[in-house]
Amino acid sequence: KVLAGVYPISQLQEPYTAVGYLASRIPLPLLLQLRPPSSTTGWTAWDICEAWAEKRGYKTAKAARNDVYRAANSILRLAADGRLRLCLRPPGYAAQKGEFPPPLPPH
Repeated sequence: KVLAGVYPISQLQEPYTAVGYLASRIPLPLLLQLRPPSSTTGWTAWDICEAWAEKRGYKTAKAARNDVYRAANSILRLAADGRLRLCLRPPGYAAQKGEFPPPLPPH
């Protein structure tokens, strides 16, 4: 709902799941040109948000840590604005790609 623009990003309490969904379908670290995480397990939604906060300079007010919540909202806004493109094809699209529907009968 968030990525479709139906639910407002500002009302999300936990945006990391939506970032994870987006990252599982498009290569976010490559598109955002993020540095690889220090762990060897690969990218998680939290790692992506933390790397984006580091790159953009998003820091919390009190402790000056990376503001991952703000970074997650920023990534979701990029997707909602169309700057990160998410394209979901219907099931069976690749198999029927070359086929055309039959012509309509004359009136």
